[in-house]
Amino acid sequence: YGHIICRCEGISEGEMVAAIRQNPGARDLDGVKRRTRAGMGRCQGGFCAPRVMELLSEELGVPQTQLTKSGGGSLLLTGETKEVQA
Repeated sequence: YGHIICRCEGISEGEMVAAIRQNPGARDLDGVKRRTRAGMGRCQGGFCAPRVMELLSEELGVPQTQLTKSGGGSLLLTGETKEVQA
């Protein structure tokens, strides 16, 4: 619970997971931002946004390419830049 994700605002991973799991929970990046202030600090989400996207993907069970900034068609990722070889 104490692992800090947003360094600017001091928001922990546990707080973000709670914001996603609560009723009604956050379903997009701005939902987490409104509930926790993650991404509202000096860097404007430059450091924490990728980790917030990982948490949303894990908790909601959807790939990161389907996550949106504020719902609707505001996709955060539109595709892959290169193929990853295992």
